[in-house]
Amino acid sequence: MNQKKILALMLGIILTVSSVGVLPPRTVHAAVRNTTFTTTAQMKAKLGTTDAGTWNPSYLTEVENTYWTFAPQNNLGSNVMTIDIAKNCYRQLEMLLDNGYTMDYNTLSAYCAEYLGKKNGEADAFYSTMSSCLGNPYLLNRPAATVTATTYNGRDYSKVFDASYYLAAHPELASSIGNNPAELLRYFVENGINQGHTGNATFNVASYAAQVDATVAANQLASSSYRALGAGKPAPVGKYSYSWANYYGKYLGHYSGAVLSAVPASTQSASSGGGIDPSTITDIDSQGPDGGEDNSTPIPKTVTGAAAVASGLSVYTNEPVSAAQANLRPLAVMMPTDTAAQPSYGISYADILYEIMEEGGISRQMAIIPNWTGLNRIGNLRSCRLYYIYAAKEWDPILIHFGGVAYMKGVINGADVNNLSGTYEYGVGGKAPGAGQFFRSSDRSAPHNAYISASGIQKACVQLGYLTTPRAGFYNAKHFDFAQGVNDLSGYANAVNATTIDLSPVYPYSKSSFTYNPAQGVYYKNIHGKAQTDAVNGKQISFANVIIQNTKWSQLDKKGYLGFTMLDTTEDGYYCTKGKCIHITWKKTGEYTPTRYYDDNGNEIKMNTGKTYIGIAQKGRTPIFK
Repeated sequence: MNQKKILALMLGIILTVSSVGVLPPRTVHAAVRNTTFTTTAQMKAKLGTTDAGTWNPSYLTEVENTYWTFAPQNNLGSNVMTIDIAKNCYRQLEMLLDNGYTMDYNTLSAYCAEYLGKKNGEADAFYSTMSSCLGNPYLLNRPAATVTATTYNGRDYSKVFDASYYLAAHPELASSIGNNPAELLRYFVENGINQGHTGNATFNVASYAAQVDATVAANQLASSSYRALGAGKPAPVGKYSYSWANYYGKYLGHYSGAVLSAVPASTQSASSGGGIDPSTITDIDSQGPDGGEDNSTPIPKTVTGAAAVASGLSVYTNEPVSAAQANLRPLAVMMPTDTAAQPSYGISYADILYEIMEEGGISRQMAIIPNWTGLNRIGNLRSCRLYYIYAAKEWDPILIHFGGVAYMKGVINGADVNNLSGTYEYGVGGKAPGAGQFFRSSDRSAPHNAYISASGIQKACVQLGYLTTPRAGFYNAKHFDFAQGVNDLSGYANAVNATTIDLSPVYPYSKSSFTYNPAQGVYYKNIHGKAQTDAVNGKQISFANVIIQNTKWSQLDKKGYLGFTMLDTTEDGYYCTKGKCIHITWKKTGEYTPTRYYDDNGNEIKMNTGKTYIGIAQKGRTPIFK
């Protein structure tokens, strides 16, 4: 089959999927969207049949709307899928197929062929998914729809379509179709609907869309999250959909009761009542498997509104801060330690930096960044781990990550967590909130080139209804007990010298270490034996306080998934500042409760003003102080 025929067939399939997405009445199978572009055997495992007709998904409006969160702002409303969007998004091709937007098949196929196998030996989920999709039997072997004079694959279109009216309005169809009501309906559903055609004398889709959009816009304007943005906020999108097919579907009631099933039951987490099969778990950004333990406690499922935070001293560093800055929620940004990913953009803006081991003998970082609104490039970004979510929650942040794994299900998609993810939020499923605001650069190879900007975060928060101010009931006004002056640890007889902190026994891959600068009173951080710098400004990152937090851990499965006990009252660690170090204990009693650190006398330690590094260490791995 030549490329033109493949493209024509592909576009015909796309238009069909976008408009109707219906199972034939005879089937008893649940409707499953082919979100992973699986093989025939995999679809059989899901649906119990190899009949391609039963693969046709029940279409949901949210699918199309999710797709458009992947599109750059200047592409909204366009009917052309560009290769630039394909470069920037993991899930976008599936959305393309669900929604009837066109693309250059030859360009995309060549692009995938060019990049497959050129990632320094590391598998790349983006190109692999794209490539497998292009050859999927769902595209090439899907049977033609069954139509009558009023129904298309069992769906009734009589309320919006009259064959005589449509033929009179489109005389160009007289020679190719003629007075054939069933084939006229086929053309209307597969072509006309997506072009906004009127099908009869009584229903005008443009007028109906205007009414629906007016309601959407009014709801967005009235939302507390939009009002909380203050002066200068962008206008809300105010669109129900960018596809005429969705307005037709809403009017006809085609979307009610549709089933969206992207995750096989075998990958459901314990929190949803099912066990996890570790063999099915895949880290979305190709770094290997991931895991954690769900030790969560019940939390409120509604956000009561913004918490009023006065200006004064920063809750993160104890440094003076304006009211505007104090009332901005921080980001919790997942950043890699990979050598190929250095240096990161924006990491020097982190007031708190966590580092924790993961599977594969590698660590990852989470940067708590309170002052982020001026950053044009933040990242690169990597996937999250469950234990990072528990570390993040005490700061009430907006969590920024690029996917995750199945162990996160039930926590990352909880109503209390506000996250932006460049792909499926827990790897094998979930949503991808704000994914359209992520982008990939051309100066690094995937997966080390995914980023987001401050403006993108703000736009996503408007679209998703996230507060960008601290949330009442979640915000904590105190985390550390800061010293009134300078705490040089001279009051502790057991303090040891720590002008050099070697964490290579804790993090053998990154070989994180710190060197104390007595003139500036801070520790400078190194990674892979070199200064760890910020690509934004070239500065080496530094910290006034370094905490090593020994933590219970376990390996959860044969793939090496790790779990950390982030809520505990029995473990110890070390506090280093001003070139000295003491032994400490730590306690964390609730998900949103700040972690507290105590000296051996039971007194909460006095932290020095400035930034803090927190290394979550696997219990049994001991740092070296020199």
